[in-house]
Amino acid sequence: MKFQQRLEYNKSSDAVIKMFGDAAYFERKFQLLEALAFEVLDQSTSADTFLIRMKLTFPLSVPVPGFAKKVVGDTTTLVEEDRWNLSAKQGTLSIDVQGAPVKAIGHMRLVDQGGGCVNEINWDVNCSVPLIGKKVEKLIADDIQAKGAADARVTNEILTDYDA
Repeated sequence: MKFQQRLEYNKSSDAVIKMFGDAAYFERKFQLLEALAFEVLDQSTSADTFLIRMKLTFPLSVPVPGFAKKVVGDTTTLVEEDRWNLSAKQGTLSIDVQGAPVKAIGHMRLVDQGGGCVNEINWDVNCSVPLIGKKVEKLIADDIQAKGAADARVTNEILTDYDA
């Protein structure tokens, strides 16, 4: 299932990309978002590239219908990898739901707008379960969208500590 998401930030893309290239931002963000568990699995930085891979556990933000409980449950443990080209201000966010045949990939691009910027994310969610896969994809897409507002709010709070 493909969909688009726009997360708005209060500062320029220069300040936001500086924050997105800092591992401390991710730890603070997931604490504020009340992740049930958070662990950095890998992190690297080079001249133009930042990568962080994390294992996270969250409650779902949308009701889970009976047909999906066996696939995703009430909480989701996932491995998230954020990879940014810092100079191009473009990145990829990959989500692999643990214990379920579900993957989500978001192609991100920071675009300055007014006094701030927008993270434009083009998502592709896939579930390879026969018969109910499309319904599970919709459930995961709804959960990603439901978490978006909280993510943008927390990111804007943290962004006050970063300058361009």
